[in-house]
Amino acid sequence: MPRFLLIGLIALSLRVFAQEPPDCRPPHSQAAVSREQALPLVERMLRGVSGCQKDALFLAELGQLLNVLGRHLEAADHLERAIMLDADLKDAQLSYAIALAGIGDTRSAIAFIEGLLADPALPAELRAHIERQKTTLTLIAAPASWQRRFSLATRLGYDSNLLGSPNLGSLALTLPGQTLILPLDDSYLARSGTYARADAQLDLHHAAPGGGRWDMLASLRSRVSPSVPKADSNQFELLLERSTHMPATLPAGVTRQTGAYMNVSVLTLSANSGTRYDALGFAGGLGLTWRAPFAAECRSRLGGEITERRYLDNQVLSGRYKGATIFNACEAPSGVQALLGFKAGRDSPIDSARAGGAQRQFSLRMATYLPLAVLGTGLRWPWLEASRAGVLLDYERSHQADSTGYSPILNDGSVRSVSRQAMRLEYQHPLSASLRWVLGAEQVAQASTLGLFRLDSWGVHTGLRLVW
Repeated sequence: MPRFLLIGLIALSLRVFAQEPPDCRPPHSQAAVSREQALPLVERMLRGVSGCQKDALFLAELGQLLNVLGRHLEAADHLERAIMLDADLKDAQLSYAIALAGIGDTRSAIAFIEGLLADPALPAELRAHIERQKTTLTLIAAPASWQRRFSLATRLGYDSNLLGSPNLGSLALTLPGQTLILPLDDSYLARSGTYARADAQLDLHHAAPGGGRWDMLASLRSRVSPSVPKADSNQFELLLERSTHMPATLPAGVTRQTGAYMNVSVLTLSANSGTRYDALGFAGGLGLTWRAPFAAECRSRLGGEITERRYLDNQVLSGRYKGATIFNACEAPSGVQALLGFKAGRDSPIDSARAGGAQRQFSLRMATYLPLAVLGTGLRWPWLEASRAGVLLDYERSHQADSTGYSPILNDGSVRSVSRQAMRLEYQHPLSASLRWVLGAEQVAQASTLGLFRLDSWGVHTGLRLVW
């Protein structure tokens, strides 16, 4: 990434602006508040939630109001943080159980309520109220209910290499006894330009009886570039997963829970450049949901996957990948999020005529999201503590190596290996509870033993992301 872009983004994300410290006093609403009354209160509190991550009463009140609105997934997150900060908040614990029931995790909700009732110090009036909640819990958590989340993101950007070209004007061919320099068509040169992109995604979650869970994800991505029409592309992806004993959130008092998962995925890509392929994948393995001193909750996975990718425009490139994957994602009460994933496997050709034969493949991905309020707290800058914005850094490194020489006329039949690294830096600023503005920059650098597969690109973008 060009240094001036990195410096500019950091300067923008850490700009100095005078703001008063956040007001974390809850509105002290009652449990009988209506949905109409709860909505403006929630909107007001969400605007200040980044600066109130250490205020248990504020988080508990916000979670209770989100329950009133039926937004149980969000409620569970804030209530869990409130309980971690103050384990004596009985009202927050009851609201947390209601949130668990609302997302369909009836088993965890009932177990949580039974834990509350087992406390001999529980006041009689609150005990009677909790008993009533327990009797109606099954009604609140209807097993047929599905939790839905839809997101729509738009992006305008500039890319120095829209087609991912090697940017070559000529190619050296190693023929017997001589090296021939062959001029290449202009299509092998990098072409820069602007583009527009739209991403739509639907997430569905359903907690089944017995600790099981269903998840479905459907996404559609479309990119158009007025200056380079060949860079236009459309991509559709569908994933269906079944997991057991891997809850959306852990019940209070439970520090770890193991489970298993299995999923199937379908992906199709069509680009104006002529590239068209379909992919069908299967994956499964073990999962662990756990708490740590540094994180409110972590999710880890260890499993294997099989993916068959068929190139419709050039069948000889088709292959079947088999490999293992390790994944871990954590979120701290402060809102800091971190992800680490590693994959290793082998891609075997479906057609033995594929150049290079089978490929060994490895990839490492690291990503983190840092709320600027956390940085302000560490530096003791009140103006930054009040910020609702955050910075995302996403880095990926991959490597693949063929098992046989790629071509006798390229570098005397050398075995091709390709190393690729991609980095994305984004400044994200919430405009409302569901709308976020994004400004970012990204860079891709790919090295190879064969010049035909070396490329570099960089770009900047801005856009909006809406979630409801």
